[in-house]
Amino acid sequence: MKKLLLVVLIILQTACSKSDNGGTEEEQEDDDTPVTEVIDIPTSTVDFENTENWVIHPEKTTILPFYNLDIAVIDENLNIEETIAVENNATINTGIDVFWVHPTILTTAQSAFTPQNIPIDEQDKLLINLTIIAQGGLLAKYGRVFAPHYRQSSGKTYDETTDKEEQANIIATSYSDVKAAFLEYLNNYNNGNKIIIAGHSQGSYLLGMLLRDVFDENPTLRDQLVVAALAGMGYVYAEEGLYKGGWWENIPLCTTTNECGCISNWAAFDEAQDIPDINPGLPEFNPYLINSGLVYRAFNETEDWFVQDFSYYGETATNLDYYITPDSGYDYADDANFIAFNNFYTARQRREANQKVVLSIDFAAQPNDQRPNELEDEQDHINYSNWGYHTKDYHIYLWALMSQIDEKLEHCN
Repeated sequence: MKKLLLVVLIILQTACSKSDNGGTEEEQEDDDTPVTEVIDIPTSTVDFENTENWVIHPEKTTILPFYNLDIAVIDENLNIEETIAVENNATINTGIDVFWVHPTILTTAQSAFTPQNIPIDEQDKLLINLTIIAQGGLLAKYGRVFAPHYRQSSGKTYDETTDKEEQANIIATSYSDVKAAFLEYLNNYNNGNKIIIAGHSQGSYLLGMLLRDVFDENPTLRDQLVVAALAGMGYVYAEEGLYKGGWWENIPLCTTTNECGCISNWAAFDEAQDIPDINPGLPEFNPYLINSGLVYRAFNETEDWFVQDFSYYGETATNLDYYITPDSGYDYADDANFIAFNNFYTARQRREANQKVVLSIDFAAQPNDQRPNELEDEQDHINYSNWGYHTKDYHIYLWALMSQIDEKLEHCN
C-alpha cells in the first residue's frame, strides 16, 4: 500500500502544491501618513481539540507513525549502495516536537479562479497527508509530528490583481487556523519541549506570520525554537549585511549550521535559469498584513537584500548531498519508502543582485548514470520560469536540513 499511495502523490503533487507566486509591489506609506490599511485578525472557528482537524497528530491514527522512514541510497547502476536507517518517532515524546504546515493542495478549480478560503471538508485530505510525508515525513526522526488542516487560501488569492484588503482578509483566515492549532499544541502538548517549525510554500508564509505574531517577542518560545524551516520563500529580506530585522525583528536567519532559534529558508532554481524579478503578491508585501502586526516592517527596495540560508551550501558549487525522493514511482528499494541519489547534482547560493538570490542546482551525473533526473521534468511546468524547482524544494534540501538539525540539537541548551 505504501508505494501505491505515494504514486498518487507524485502524479498530483506538481499540479497542486503551489499556485501562489505572483504580485506587484505596494508603495510604502510616508511615515507621517496615518495608518489606515489595517484588518482585524479573526479568531479561528476550527476546533483543534478535535483531532479530525489535524492531518497528523500523535493521538490520531494516520499513515506516518507506521511508515518505514529508511532511505535507500541508489547508485548509478540502480543498485542499493547503502541503507540509511531513520527512526520513526512520530508519536514518541522525545522532548522535541515538529509543527508542520503543508503547502497549497487544491484542485485547479479551487485554486485558480477566485480569491477565497477553501473549507477543510472540501480538501483532499489523503493527498495532503501524503504530501506531508513525502516532503517532511523524515522529520519524524526527531519526535512527535503535529500537522493541522487549515482553510487554505486559493492560489488566485496571491495574484497581483487581487485587491490587497481582500487578499489580507483571506490570508488572515488561513493564518487564524494555523495560530489556533499551534496554541492548542503549545498549551496542551508542548510542556517545554523543543520545537522544529517546518512548512512549504503557502505553509511557510503562514508560519512566517506565526513566528512574527507568537515567537518574535517571546524569549521563552525563541529559546525553545530549534529551527524554522521555511521552504519556497524567495523573498525574505533584511538590511544589507544583516540576517534579521525584515519580516521578523528578533528571530535571525541561520548563518551557521549549528545555530539555534533561527530561520532556514531556501528556494531552488536551475543553474542555467534566470532568477525572476520580484513578484510580491505575497504576504510580506501586503500593507494590511504588515500594519496588522503579522510582518515586522515593510520591504525597502533601495536598502534591503533578499537572503537565504547559505550555511550549508555556499557560493561555490559543491556536490548536492542525497537528493531524497519517495521510491513509489521507481521500486528501486525493497522495504525503504525513500531513495536518495548522492552526487547527482551540484548546489550553490547564486546571487545576481541585491534582490535576486536562489539555491542554484545543476545536473552533474555522468553520461552512463541510469538514475532518473526528476528535476528535468520540472522544466516543462507552465510556471517553471517563476517557480524553478519549487515543488522539489524539500527533495533537494532535506538532507542538508536534517544534517543541520542534528548539529543544532547538539548545541541547543
